[in-house]
Amino acid sequence: MSNFSDVMDYIGLTSGEAATALKVSEEEIFRWCNTDEAPPLHIWQNLVRMLDEIRLSAEQAAKSADLDHLDASDLNRVSLTVPGAAASEFEGPKRAATAMAVATLARVFVSH
Repeated sequence: MSNFSDVMDYIGLTSGEAATALKVSEEEIFRWCNTDEAPPLHIWQNLVRMLDEIRLSAEQAAKSADLDHLDASDLNRVSLTVPGAAASEFEGPKRAATAMAVATLARVFVSH
């Protein structure tokens, strides 16, 4: 496994989705995930953009929650979309953003 593979897993992309999002072949994705060969810098930059889109989406969801009336059951109903062209069309980034938003909101219960 590689750091590239870890980032893809974190974002929640399948190899096919990554190939589509990054405009490369699945063979290249497989090679970057399973060998020491690293992708070019522009590929890393595209992944960082996707991570930023996920983070921003999670932050916006957490900021828009009504914390005064939040209860634990609300955490299971968080639903959001991921802005931006890179991450918005795939389910993995949406799941990652939702998980980050739920974790952020769950901290409300830890601090009380």
